[in-house]
Amino acid sequence: MKAEGVSIVFFLVYTRLTVDIKKYALNQFRSFDIRLLKRVLSISIFTMLQYFISLSTYFMLFVAVEHLGQRELAIANIVRSVYIVLLIPVNSLSTATNSFVSNSIGAGHTDQVIPIIRRLSYISLGIVAVCVFITCIFPSAILSVYTNDASLIHASIPSLYVIAGALLIAAVANIVFNGVTGTGNTRSAFAMELVTLVFYTLFIYVAGMRLHLPVAICFLTEVVYYTGLLLASVIYLKKAAWQNKKI
Repeated sequence: MKAEGVSIVFFLVYTRLTVDIKKYALNQFRSFDIRLLKRVLSISIFTMLQYFISLSTYFMLFVAVEHLGQRELAIANIVRSVYIVLLIPVNSLSTATNSFVSNSIGAGHTDQVIPIIRRLSYISLGIVAVCVFITCIFPSAILSVYTNDASLIHASIPSLYVIAGALLIAAVANIVFNGVTGTGNTRSAFAMELVTLVFYTLFIYVAGMRLHLPVAICFLTEVVYYTGLLLASVIYLKKAAWQNKKI
């Protein structure tokens, strides 16, 4: 709660000091515009649903792992912590991709969209490859940040390797998918996410709840997810008429 409060204060102060308040009419309160609200929601509602469903299905992974035992759940939590840290540069570049693609289309330079996505994909993959290399060379040292239990660290290494592989795919998949979102066709992006999450959920159900496979195998669901998302995004950018999207 405190973190969110500090974030709000920071953004308010930063905006006040660096943005031309009068230029963007941030010092004025206009009447409520229902038409504008509808236009905003027609784009954002699918992104809202996308994130909600995505987080909900991710929770299922831990429900499945919990059925394997407390030790397996501890492994999953440790590996997830490392996973989230390593995803930070990917998520940052993904947000940048969304902005760059939107700005290029808005400026009428649709021919620059694919080169932008390709360039940022290379950058993302390069950064993640370095992080993954360090992680795979020193897995015990990295895991020891989260626990000092030697047996738990040793048991977590296979799952860490699986996540490392998933991150290499995620480095490109997140960039390309956010490129799709940046075109403004959030409905298509939501459909891609939904279809991919169906396979994600099926894999979790079969591997974790039905077959009770090891945690490392359950984490392969991340590979399934990002591979599906990448394929769907590439097909969309190659086949769909996203250049003609009007907002």
